[in-house]
Amino acid sequence: MYKKSFGILLSITLFSSAAFAGENAKYDNMAKQLSLQLQASMKVMNDPKLIKSTAEYSRSLYNAFVAEGFSKEQSMQLVIASLASKK
Repeated sequence: MYKKSFGILLSITLFSSAAFAGENAKYDNMAKQLSLQLQASMKVMNDPKLIKSTAEYSRSLYNAFVAEGFSKEQSMQLVIASLASKK
């Protein structure tokens, strides 16, 4: 009786360990993929051409708001809100 119960318990433990190892490997792979995506995003975000074009866009947007009659402070707040909503 005890040998049979021990065998069942051992089988359940081994099966659970294998399932847990499979899940752990799955999460490790997801973490690696996420890390690679974040690294690629950081490279793109730090590209001097992108930074310059973002600055040019921000300046143009600010100037357009001022030209439409918004105060400098209002224009700056609108540019900040516009850039924040794109993140």
